[in-house]
Amino acid sequence: MKTQSNFFLALIISAGLIMSCSDFNFSFGSMKGSKLYFCEEYSIEKDECLGKAKKYTQGALTVMVDLRPEKKTLGVSEVKINITDLKTGEVEETFGFETRPTADYVYFNNVKFLRSGKFRVSALKPDGTVIVSNEIEIIDE
Repeated sequence: MKTQSNFFLALIISAGLIMSCSDFNFSFGSMKGSKLYFCEEYSIEKDECLGKAKKYTQGALTVMVDLRPEKKTLGVSEVKINITDLKTGEVEETFGFETRPTADYVYFNNVKFLRSGKFRVSALKPDGTVIVSNEIEIIDE
């Protein structure tokens, strides 16, 4: 009887772990929810993100925000793209952009990364509320 109850306990714990870990997905291309990602260039005509990655050399990139998976919109007419150093927690730079409140898929051109390091990039509402964020690594050439 004890062996059987231990088996069921292990089964329940395993099922719980599997269910709790199912939301973790480190592949930025297949996440279920809203996402922020990066590309070297965005083609409006083709709706194509060229050079999509999580590691780049220093320079200007395009930051993409896609809220369509959650059927959300920005809800504001201005978005700030905030770059924070992961190591120190200090804000590196903040770029302001005008947007349409009804937008659910937006690109932000010419976001500059001037030094190497690992950064959290967040799309923020004017009041500082995080819309969506992601991490990026900038490397030396």
